[in-house]
Amino acid sequence: MPEAVRPAGQRALLAEFTSVAEVLAFHRQLMTKPLPGQLEAVPAARTVLVVFRTRHHTGEAAKQLRRLRPRTGAASPGREVEIRVHYDGADLTTLAEQLGISSQGLIDWHTSTRWVGGFAGFTPGFTYCVPEPVATRKRLRKSEQPFQVPRLESPRTEVPAGAVALAGEFSAVYPRSSPGGWQLIGSTDAALWDLDRGEPALIQPGDTVSYVPVTEQITVTAPGQQATRSAEQRRGVPEADAVVDVLNPGPQTLLQDLGRPGRAHWGVPPSGAADVQALRQANELVGNDDSAAGFEVLCGGLELTVRQTSVAAVTGAETTLTVRSPAAKEVSNMALNGTGAAKRPADEPAEAHRVRSVPLRAPFLLYPGERLRLGTPQRGLRSYVAFSGGLAAQTVLGSASTDVLSGLGPAPVAAGDTFALVGVPSGFVGIADVARTALPEVAGPTQLRFIPGPRQEWFASRHSNPGLDALQALVWTVREDSNRIGLRLSAEEAAPSPAIAWTRPEELPSEPVVRGAIQVPGSGDPVLFLADHPVTGGYPVIGVVVREDLGLAAQLPPGAEVRFQAVHPDTLEPV
Repeated sequence: MPEAVRPAGQRALLAEFTSVAEVLAFHRQLMTKPLPGQLEAVPAARTVLVVFRTRHHTGEAAKQLRRLRPRTGAASPGREVEIRVHYDGADLTTLAEQLGISSQGLIDWHTSTRWVGGFAGFTPGFTYCVPEPVATRKRLRKSEQPFQVPRLESPRTEVPAGAVALAGEFSAVYPRSSPGGWQLIGSTDAALWDLDRGEPALIQPGDTVSYVPVTEQITVTAPGQQATRSAEQRRGVPEADAVVDVLNPGPQTLLQDLGRPGRAHWGVPPSGAADVQALRQANELVGNDDSAAGFEVLCGGLELTVRQTSVAAVTGAETTLTVRSPAAKEVSNMALNGTGAAKRPADEPAEAHRVRSVPLRAPFLLYPGERLRLGTPQRGLRSYVAFSGGLAAQTVLGSASTDVLSGLGPAPVAAGDTFALVGVPSGFVGIADVARTALPEVAGPTQLRFIPGPRQEWFASRHSNPGLDALQALVWTVREDSNRIGLRLSAEEAAPSPAIAWTRPEELPSEPVVRGAIQVPGSGDPVLFLADHPVTGGYPVIGVVVREDLGLAAQLPPGAEVRFQAVHPDTLEPV
């Protein structure tokens, strides 16, 4: 039975336990006998996150979860996995001093321990391994108690691929370069995640893992989930199928659809469009299914041309759209709901190019050879470009989305890339003049609503919650190092003290997180997780931004100001 069941946003619950063994048993039961409306169950160190289809299912499940009593014990035995490690980690010496042993003593402990794959998290292939007694027994003898390794107070922005690391009672290997707050003790050349294998993850739950010391320097080759593309591959599809040619991708253009939901228990983030409503709207306007792939364009700058008459739409950030026509062509100068074509004036040279504007949030025609360009946004950050028929792209685990944290999906769009369409362009397109999706305020802070928890008590005093008060009272600024993984926030008024301080001295065991989670590391500067968030995190989550405001959060550019407002999960009224 869980020690507690806590809300994690509007449609998820976090069940809390006292041991890893209980977590694994509870997760096995949920996977064998799912609860009504259950979409996913994600295990972690002391918790299981259960995600549901509706708010109603979530409320009903809170009672059912408290009644479950699975038995702990050893699961089916897995494989034997050997990891060669060169113990050269940046934190090896200082961590050994913290633990009161020598560096060699720490190495000996790590290599002599029999580790078991517990659960995946953070990023694909990142498997949390625990000492064998921890995985199988609820209570441990004193001699079986593992070291409790503190995380870094402020996580590194980049940990190299192949880094062998410790945190809490866990050992793991970073499959690829990514942010992280674990203590680094060594490096390995083992490929932890490889989509060319039948089982992409080298370490599966239940596998027994041995770390073997080596003295020679190890060269780590970054995994190739996003394969580097040759010139031939960059040219893309066969000439007969090509429809869209990218001339300039701007600062960043990615392929995105609705992502890979339901695979977090494998360590695979959901990913997908950062502003889901904007992508859905673009697809609706051109007659596509809302799951069709489109371009997600950061800060404008995308320029493309088409080889056949095409129907397109652009949504999201407020920006200008210009179309440059080939010389001496007669083309439409209006949206599909416009009034006709523009003919070349008699005094205009035949070789002259015509430039016209097309509207946002409305379907428009592009004729062969015409060039569409997206300007720099005046409001918002990300634009979405959809073509009737949907862009064709190779899928990974059921999605064409590019995930910048895990490296899953296509590489970022580059100049010279060409794209075909999945289907025949629709003869029916959506209406024009639809309402825009939510965008940030131009002057003053943008308000984001959130549900407190699941870890608001980590910021509470005896009779109040100064952490929640600070989160709502301060004006936060989006930092330059924000991205699709999350918005990093800071508050000038709080300097030099932590903006939001923990009121507990202990480390929080790694636990699953949802999109919109507001995680607060020891530095006190919150991180608001977006589409490519890690599956698990090691810092307390003070609240979760409501689903209705996630697209708005994804449109906040660096330098934008933010205020948070706590609301009730059912009514969304302030609390």
